[in-house]
Amino acid sequence: MNPAAEGTVYPRVTFPIEPARVAAFRRLFGQPGGVPPTFVSAAEFTALAQVIDDPQLKLDFSRVVHGSQEYRYERPLREGETIAIHTRLESIKVLGATGFLTIVMEMLDEGGQLVVTARSTMIERGAS
Repeated sequence: MNPAAEGTVYPRVTFPIEPARVAAFRRLFGQPGGVPPTFVSAAEFTALAQVIDDPQLKLDFSRVVHGSQEYRYERPLREGETIAIHTRLESIKVLGATGFLTIVMEMLDEGGQLVVTARSTMIERGAS
């Protein structure tokens, strides 16, 4: 993992909150209505490809474990809206052979208002 990639901001990615996809997610969790809060993870995976494929970051995804995840909601997601995902590498720390990467994704509605902030930490384990 390359610490010099800290601060990288990736191009915006859009993600539609499609009613059929939300309905399938609700059925899975037995939720009668609304967009389940965990549905935001589907949006994250759409934007995460930019991070994983970034040659400047030099992330060896085969060695990555998920360290932590948190969400801060300004309001619930709404079926039918499209959100814009802005992704940045908030911090990169390398201790010995282990790297710690914190990724922040801010998801905005069509009016540019913040809907949710997702923050995750990935740990790239050193070679054994």
